[in-house]
Amino acid sequence: MRKLRIFALSLIMLSFVSCNPIEYDMFGTIEGTVLDYDTNQPLEYVSVQLSPGGKNMTTSYDGKFIFEELDANQYSLTVQKNGYETNMKTVKVIASETSPVTITMKKKNY
Repeated sequence: MRKLRIFALSLIMLSFVSCNPIEYDMFGTIEGTVLDYDTNQPLEYVSVQLSPGGKNMTTSYDGKFIFEELDANQYSLTVQKNGYETNMKTVKVIASETSPVTITMKKKNY
């Protein structure tokens, strides 16, 4: 009988540990790529700013970036890189989904 109680208590404790107070299904993700407008080649070291939220990141060598755990909402992405025109794109994030986006940047004419 004592072993049964210990087993039952263990199961109850495990169920509390496995409960997650945050529902991750409430959040979405933006996965994007920044490309050169003329060559269609990925651009690295591009500054990507997310608004609202104020998050910033830089693209990787393959022009990719990712913003995770975002509330379902509409966001603006602003991309900047020396020698290129600043560009902005609007993306809608849906809970528990990934929103893909491709942004192109034109070289500045001097």
